[in-house]
Amino acid sequence: MGAHAYDADNIRVNLSYRGGEVNLPYSITPNFTTDGLASLSFVPGASSFMPIITVPIVASGEGNPIHFLSTDFTTACALGEIDLPDSIEQVTVTASVPTTSGNPLLMKYPIILNPMQTAYSVIIVVPGLFLSCATLKGQVAVYVKMMCGCPVTLGPPASLWPADDFAVTALVTDVSGTSSYYTLTYDKTQTGNSLFSAPFLLNQKTIKNINFLAIQRSTGNCGALMETV
Repeated sequence: MGAHAYDADNIRVNLSYRGGEVNLPYSITPNFTTDGLASLSFVPGASSFMPIITVPIVASGEGNPIHFLSTDFTTACALGEIDLPDSIEQVTVTASVPTTSGNPLLMKYPIILNPMQTAYSVIIVVPGLFLSCATLKGQVAVYVKMMCGCPVTLGPPASLWPADDFAVTALVTDVSGTSSYYTLTYDKTQTGNSLFSAPFLLNQKTIKNINFLAIQRSTGNCGALMETV
């Protein structure tokens, strides 16, 4: 998760083991605004076996699917040092990621520490989509991004998160309690701010609240947002 992530300065990562709890500072390279460089191969030595990114091969057959993030200075990570135990031990890494609900997303990941191994690389996949309010005259609209902060785009070049992989809807409730269902579409007039919108119905009454839902079709990854007007 890089500089585009929601409240990135308050991402917290901790390691709990026999020696106590250790804070692993989460650092983002200054003045670098992406979340890492795409790679065609698995990160050597990392614990995760699942693809992080999947980019479809273009219809012409040109280009390659991209599956992983490389480990270099562009990839944000939590890093720390501990005194290794003198015997094998199972420990826990806990990641706390801020969300717009006010409550952090907490994830725990088990690791086996072995005194014969001196360095460990762990990838924790953060699920969810990050939705934020958009104000457009005469339209119901929302911004949809990955939890890392990466935007939904069209390309070219090939998009890491293509717009047609996302289904975005809104349930609009008016002051009388009547609800209307909207299907939002990606705004092709812009290329990087992840905006999905739909014009209000002609008979739309004064709105009380809007419930947004976004789903990534290929993975089932989803996010929700309730906006009170």
